[in-house]
Amino acid sequence: MSLLTRLKLAFAWRWKEWNKRYALIRAYRKRASLIDTVFVGITGSVGKTTTKDLAVSVLSRKASTRGNRLSLNYLDDISREIISINHGIKFAVFEIATSGPGTIDKRIDLVRPSIAAMTVVGRDHIKAFGTMEAIAEEKGKLIMALPDDGTAVLNIDDPLVRAVGERVSVRCIWFGASAGADLRVLEQHSTYPDPLTLRIKFQGQTYTCVTGVHGIHLTVPILSAIGIGLAAGLPIQECMAALKDAPTTPGRMQLVSCKDGMTFLRDDYKAPHYSLPMVFDYLREARAERKVAVIGTLSDYSLSASKLYPKVARRAMEVADLVIFVGPHALRALKARSNGNEDRLAGFTEIEDAHRFLEAELRPGDLVLLKGTNRVDHLIRLLLAHEQPVTCWIQDCGWNRFCDNCPRLDSPIAQPINRSTPVVPAPEHREEMKAMNTVIEALPEGLADTAPDAWLVVGLGNHGEKYADTPHNIGYEALDLLAQQFSVDWISDRDGAMSRVVVFGHQAVLFKPETAINLTGPVVERARRRLGLSPERIIVVHDDADLALPDVRLKRKGSDSGHKGLRSLFSALGNDGFMPRVRIGIRAPQDREAATKSLVLQAFALEDADAVKEGLQRAAVMVKELISPDEHASPHPAEPNVGRQG
Repeated sequence: MSLLTRLKLAFAWRWKEWNKRYALIRAYRKRASLIDTVFVGITGSVGKTTTKDLAVSVLSRKASTRGNRLSLNYLDDISREIISINHGIKFAVFEIATSGPGTIDKRIDLVRPSIAAMTVVGRDHIKAFGTMEAIAEEKGKLIMALPDDGTAVLNIDDPLVRAVGERVSVRCIWFGASAGADLRVLEQHSTYPDPLTLRIKFQGQTYTCVTGVHGIHLTVPILSAIGIGLAAGLPIQECMAALKDAPTTPGRMQLVSCKDGMTFLRDDYKAPHYSLPMVFDYLREARAERKVAVIGTLSDYSLSASKLYPKVARRAMEVADLVIFVGPHALRALKARSNGNEDRLAGFTEIEDAHRFLEAELRPGDLVLLKGTNRVDHLIRLLLAHEQPVTCWIQDCGWNRFCDNCPRLDSPIAQPINRSTPVVPAPEHREEMKAMNTVIEALPEGLADTAPDAWLVVGLGNHGEKYADTPHNIGYEALDLLAQQFSVDWISDRDGAMSRVVVFGHQAVLFKPETAINLTGPVVERARRRLGLSPERIIVVHDDADLALPDVRLKRKGSDSGHKGLRSLFSALGNDGFMPRVRIGIRAPQDREAATKSLVLQAFALEDADAVKEGLQRAAVMVKELISPDEHASPHPAEPNVGRQG
């Protein structure tokens, strides 16, 4: 990086930080001037955004009300919102979030609410805080900061929230099902397509509250919003009337009907593991012709991904007729397949592949649940693609906004480069396509008739001339040597370079993925499915910094040992490392103490050329023995059998 570039980046960062500080100063001044505006703060692990949106609907029945946009609830977001509030606003409603110990303090100090609600304490940020009690203590600071004439709206059913409320002297409006609640729920029903309906008791009177939301677990936001309305002086009848017409918060149990007769249930903003039972219960009770569950990336779980995703898949199949997993861990879920349910469970590492599968599979009358983490999955595209062109299928783009407001959604720039045109399957081939658990795409001539028992031999490396002759690319070079020995040419494909060889009658496809080595997994998985090969028929050739030149060893199972290319493969294939791996040593004696990162990206030294060549030859022999294990003679008898287990 040049000095000029560094200076530009440094200036840009300082300019951004200065703007944040200036905005915060302006926000404090503006907040001090809003003496006629009642500020409302909402905290909790779940339900903040829905409570905020419902509270805005309730308070709007009394006077002009403003809430923070979307789920923008960090300090910078709150600063911008406060600056934009005009003096005619009577109520300003803000989510007050926390991302770690102490992070809520400045947000509370800036908003200074006179009404505050606390919904539920969950496991969000458990790694940062260590215990649930610590999370409750941090979020409880909002309640503790209320002025003497303030009002707290609290969930009596959550013991951690109740403990916070019992420590304050301000007026408390308790809500929940427990005895002692001021706003007590007696009954709750929410069976699709009917909305959530509550029977509640307040001040000795019983009321029926018909809402515009869906899911029993949204009872907490509903009661929180009513409590906020009561704290602001609204009659309970006015609060309930507002909730009947309140719009559903996007991505939180939001029902969207499509013109082709399907209904999508969007709960795709985030997917903590503890939230799944509530959504699955709703799906179980739903009255629909067929129920489909699409599950993306999960969060806040203690099990390993290899154990969690199959467990979730089995639960999902208890409540849905068809279950599709999408994302980097999707194929781990396929371990839940058993005799008789194979057609009910599918997994796709690429969301575009999931879209094509759903396009062929969904039919009128389906209720389709979308449950995922928006920042990673952007599952909303599976819905949008029914109504409009979608060309951006990028995964993990870093944006946390929903794609319906993204300019890249239908931008031609977002279309992947060098992508082959997919072949749309005819109706008579749909069952075959489902069994393959993929979409059928055109393969280059010379690969389309690959035998189903062929091996896919993957050489790991980084695509690009600048990485040539580096240790990280030795997997590429080993495959180049094999192609040369068999006198075959490389075929350019959408995912990389491929070449088919035959070893004593056994077919194998050599594959050099044209992607960064750390992103190899999804590309290999897509190529495997297009070729129609089993995940058990994959051999990986890669560099190993723990081995010295020209050592080559075979490993059939085990961890990735810190190799990010292998880690990506294990995640995409869902095989926990059960695959033959040809490990080629790359460390020269003089590099024994060198850092691995610097070692793998620097070209081999000239004095190591002979050792590199010998290592490549040993790797080629080992690969051929794996492809044709029944033959004791090598197709190239001059080369000794040097393979070793390790």
